[in-house]
Amino acid sequence: MMNVQENPLGPVMGIYLCRAADEDIKRMKVASGGAVTALLLYMLEKDLVDGIVTAKRTKGLEGQAVVARTREELLRTAGNKWSIVPFAARIKEKIEEEDLKRVGIVCLPCQAQFFSQMRDFPLLETDFGERIKYIVSLFCMGTFAFEAFLNYLRIRYDVPPSAIEDIRLERDSLTVKHEGGELRLPIKEVYSYLQAGCLVCTDYTGVWSDISAGSLNEERGWTVMITRNPKAENLLRGAKEEGYLEIRDGSHVMGSVMKGAKDKLARAQRNMMTLL
Repeated sequence: MMNVQENPLGPVMGIYLCRAADEDIKRMKVASGGAVTALLLYMLEKDLVDGIVTAKRTKGLEGQAVVARTREELLRTAGNKWSIVPFAARIKEKIEEEDLKRVGIVCLPCQAQFFSQMRDFPLLETDFGERIKYIVSLFCMGTFAFEAFLNYLRIRYDVPPSAIEDIRLERDSLTVKHEGGELRLPIKEVYSYLQAGCLVCTDYTGVWSDISAGSLNEERGWTVMITRNPKAENLLRGAKEEGYLEIRDGSHVMGSVMKGAKDKLARAQRNMMTLL
């Protein structure tokens, strides 16, 4: 059993800076380089999976679990998932509804643990666990309690939920893009609107995943990718060789990623103390 408190980053085989080789994808994802989208596209087009389960924005900050089987379907899901990824149970239902036999999952750290344990420690659902081929976790500082946060934006800043177009998390701030412009909020201002479970979650990068992905301010236009096992290493190598990804060494950003992981761990420990 992994102990995040002893090792906040979990198992690491390699840490890289990646971006999509496809210019269209890069233009869609200026801040992070579109590497996750390109990697998922590689899985689909090279028949490594028969579907990708991810999230698609519906309205405001809300989203739903969707299955992408083609390039067009996948590109429609591209975007920041920090606040809209559905519950793990709904993702599981979607896999079963679509009868996917080999699936790639894009999720958050808490969900990565759920799916990894179903795959690696099967009890009653051995058939389901065998369907999960790749787990990609996004870096995560938490997700919002939607109603409370949206109500706050509406009352404090006069931004209705229907006007929200995107949300981006940076190191010390949250940027909400809406029809009237952009709203930049200090991260400390919005912490109180995170879901209760997020406030005591210790996992920043998704230590149970095969690959973790996130962005850093100092490397805009590139995605930080952490591989956690040989399967993940081979996947990244294949995506590079087939022309889907540009990859360079990312060891120099390890300290920044570790800082984010330690910050989330420390926050969780402080919040846990208040519950004792």
